Amino acid sequence: MILKQSTFWLVALIIFITSAVASFAQEEIFFIGEELGVGARAMSMGGAYVGVADDYSAMYWNPAGLGQIRRMEMNVGFSHNRLKNNASYLTTQTGDETTFSRLNSLGFVFPIPTYQGSLVFGVGYNKIRDFDNTLKLEAFNPSSAAYPNIVMPTYAGRGWTTAITDSLYQTESLIEEGSLNQFSFSGAMEVQKNFFLGATVNFVGGTDDYNVSFEEDDIYDVYHAPFNEQDGIIADLKYWTYEQGITSKFSATNLKIGALYRFGSALRLGATIITPTKFKVKESWTEKIAETYEWGAEDPFNDGGDSEYQYQTPYGFNFGASFKLINILLSGGMEFKDWSQAKFLTEPPVAGVTKGEINVRIKKELQATTNLRLGAEMYVPLIRARLRVGYYNNPSPYKYADLKPKREFYTAGVSLMLDKQVMVDLGLIHGSWKQQTTDGITNVPTLEDKTFDKIVGTLSIRF
Repeated sequence: MILKQSTFWLVALIIFITSAVASFAQEEIFFIGEELGVGARAMSMGGAYVGVADDYSAMYWNPAGLGQIRRMEMNVGFSHNRLKNNASYLTTQTGDETTFSRLNSLGFVFPIPTYQGSLVFGVGYNKIRDFDNTLKLEAFNPSSAAYPNIVMPTYAGRGWTTAITDSLYQTESLIEEGSLNQFSFSGAMEVQKNFFLGATVNFVGGTDDYNVSFEEDDIYDVYHAPFNEQDGIIADLKYWTYEQGITSKFSATNLKIGALYRFGSALRLGATIITPTKFKVKESWTEKIAETYEWGAEDPFNDGGDSEYQYQTPYGFNFGASFKLINILLSGGMEFKDWSQAKFLTEPPVAGVTKGEINVRIKKELQATTNLRLGAEMYVPLIRARLRVGYYNNPSPYKYADLKPKREFYTAGVSLMLDKQVMVDLGLIHGSWKQQTTDGITNVPTLEDKTFDKIVGTLSIRF
């Protein structure tokens, strides 16, 4: 066998570093997944809900809005995600699709009887971010190979070289799933007529499972010369495979404070502040490497480990307004975050990179963003239904937008009043974007054309 056990340790280290950089590298940890919110009504209005916030989902959007609720409310919601990714790698386009269904929300709102004003409490579970991702690529690479870039450096001390530099068939498959969830406790009161204040304490947790597999095949039998240790030239390979899995468990606590003012029955203004969130991440990784040669020699290797690190996201500021005219409700909002103030609190999970280095890089590469949200709702008395549309703009947090392009989402929804106490809401969110990615294995850029669809259904019962 060519590869000894000590050699595999070096191989594993090199591959782990390059692939870890590709998946959870440094500042990208702040932005994995999509955070689209809670509640079918709010989401189908583009999330322009800070200035509305008159149902259970106010716990997430603007806790001050809970003070508008006069009856006890129970809420349960489910979501279904579909992600399509058409990847162009070299001259080949490969499509892949994945779907996930999950509980989106579950909770209760309890108004407390008061002589004047209002006092309302809420408790619930909400899924706030999806980590779902998929990628599949395959192509014949006539000009380069991942094999020498990753494996061959381990032979540098022996003076060996390789003739395996191109003409290999490469395949890669990536699947990622998970979510970030909140257990929330909220309270709101009407401190004076039409002026509400509220707060939500969030206990954040979640899991992200990331798995990638890569294979490089000599399908045309270009490399079949037997290995000669005296010459020090490796020129024989059938295929080699690499598999890696990373499971990340997140935990954090934050506080959202909100205010809302009603100008009569038509106009409402709202604002929220969310405190910086300190995330603690416990990560477990496993990997497997195997090489097969013409004579059938195979030397598999398995490795794994654990790590912990912490990072902090910046303050978030949200502003919103809504205006109701007869049967039409119009709403808008914006969210501001200065991502250059994000930082790692401990050493990052990337070998050779210090906390100081990555935080300097964050300052240089990230920027402030202002997300725009628009929504509209129309009540149709004849069928006792509400029709909704919305728009959500999520600009790139990078100064060089190619690293994470702007994303736009279009939304629509409908609600049906089953009786005076029961409401069913359905919402659809659609987004699409293109991005160019390069991982540490293929070393060749991949153009990803992604389409994301989310269906949310919510059942609300007021007593």
